[in-house]
Amino acid sequence: MKNLTKILTICLTISLICVCFTGCKSKKEAKDDTISKVNQDEEETTDTDKSNKSSDEAVTLTLGFWGSSGEEKAFTKAVEGIAGAVPEIKEIKLQHYPTANDFWQKLPGEVAAGTAPDIVNLTNEASLGLIQDGFFLPYDEYDFDFEAYAPSAIKAWNYQGQLYGIPTTAAPATFAVNVDLWKAAGLGDYPETWEEVYEAAKALTKDEVKGVCIDIGNIYHPTQYMNSFGGGWKDGASINSKENIDALNFIFKMFDEGLAVTAKDAGMSWDGEVFGGQKCAMSTGGTWYVGFMKESAPDVDYTFIPMPGGDGNKGSTLHTYAYSVLKNTKNAELAAKAAYYMSRKEFQLTNAEITGGSPSITEALPKFFELNPKLKIIEEQVPYATGFGYPADEQFKSDFQSELESVIYGNSDKSAEEILNNLSEKYGSQ
Repeated sequence: MKNLTKILTICLTISLICVCFTGCKSKKEAKDDTISKVNQDEEETTDTDKSNKSSDEAVTLTLGFWGSSGEEKAFTKAVEGIAGAVPEIKEIKLQHYPTANDFWQKLPGEVAAGTAPDIVNLTNEASLGLIQDGFFLPYDEYDFDFEAYAPSAIKAWNYQGQLYGIPTTAAPATFAVNVDLWKAAGLGDYPETWEEVYEAAKALTKDEVKGVCIDIGNIYHPTQYMNSFGGGWKDGASINSKENIDALNFIFKMFDEGLAVTAKDAGMSWDGEVFGGQKCAMSTGGTWYVGFMKESAPDVDYTFIPMPGGDGNKGSTLHTYAYSVLKNTKNAELAAKAAYYMSRKEFQLTNAEITGGSPSITEALPKFFELNPKLKIIEEQVPYATGFGYPADEQFKSDFQSELESVIYGNSDKSAEEILNNLSEKYGSQ
């Protein structure tokens, strides 16, 4: 009996030990499970936080531009897909300036107030002053590949070795000829030099029609003569060069002999109206003539030829739009990436179809020429066309215009050399 009691006692003790051991193990496993669950929850929370943080940090940028509803449609296409291409960017909002004047007048104040867009689309006609004043950031620190872009377009946005604009168009100036008037005058080959233009103008000038429109009210037109004579403004470094003097003397000769007309003379607002209204037979112009002639003078047969040359030289300006990043953007790198993305080939083709802008990406040109066969001739001009090179001070343009008008409309007897010497002294960087 004693032995049985002893055995039962031992068994009970062992059972209690096992229960205690099992209980302790369950508590430990429960603790481990709890720790594991907490860690898992923390990881899931961290992943969610990261996701939310990434979403919260995605920025919204603004693109400023001017133009009509056509331009707005084109830029709507430009910003499509930005979130997929640059995930850190949530969207790009469009800021539409009604006109170019609105843009140029408002932008400096917006930059000063910190309310300017992150990116703007602008032309190279009046950009130098803003670049010199530090309004834009250079792209050079970013590893962008510009091999597909026309070198002349890239060069047009290069200042002192740095790139301040990613070009989206590259449109050399052209010389427009009224085919019907040309044939009616019994003329043969189209002119290749300004002396040939002069001879043709004498045959074309008849009744109310002048041989050529030289719209001195817009410096763009005299500048074509300067460049094609081998000169040009070169940012103010060569205002009074011999080539520029020769070009201005030629312009004065055309007016002195009654062979040239301005938009003001014809009672019109710009050269395209003079040409479309057949008040002249020839005119310096550009790609924008296509849309205007189609809309306003659909029955006029005309063609484009390369800009004639003077003194054995050739040349023309390159009008180009580009994306520039404003200095006050809070997201410079993202804005630069967005600008590069928006300049892609697909946008340039859409822009060509909507606005007629000649692409800066050379692979897009065949499609552009298919849409605009009259402009095929600009292909040979793109490599040697150059930027406008106007001096940075915008007053230069007004003073130059006033000097020309004082000779052509007034009683000024100033020579071309005297005019350009005075302008060089005031605005030159020689």
